[in-house]
Amino acid sequence: MDEKLAEIIIAVVDRLVDGNASSETVASITEFLMGEGYTLGEINSAFMYLYQSVDERFFEEGRIMLRMSRKGTIRVLNDFEKSLISPEAYGYILQLSQLGLLTDLQVEEVIERAIYYCNDKVEVNDLKQIVPSIILDGVLGFRPGLISWGNGGIGGSAAH
Repeated sequence: MDEKLAEIIIAVVDRLVDGNASSETVASITEFLMGEGYTLGEINSAFMYLYQSVDERFFEEGRIMLRMSRKGTIRVLNDFEKSLISPEAYGYILQLSQLGLLTDLQVEEVIERAIYYCNDKVEVNDLKQIVPSIILDGVLGFRPGLISWGNGGIGGSAAH
């Protein structure tokens, strides 16, 4: 269950980071995920965990309320981090932060874990293996450490 939950969260995040995210609703994402072979129960569980872990204003009346004008800091990478994190991966982190899916503290954790766990340059696929457990880390009763990433995912270079 935990691995499927992480897969669904990655799929939801991917849909929200996509350029057409402003038209996404819970129903449209649910329909897409059911077409990908996930059950309604699995999808509802993922949305429940997302609802509990992000600002509840993120979901309003079945719509996903993107907060692209999020107030707060923008994390700038130092030279060492720039040498290890690809520009695309850094952009992905910033998008998640601007969407309100990651707090400033969680952004720091993503960067630290990515640098620690990845063998080579950190790419977007590597982050997709790390982000679900960080998003779910604060959810009461959920233990993201139980998620098994296997060989680092498809196309990723995470060394777990």
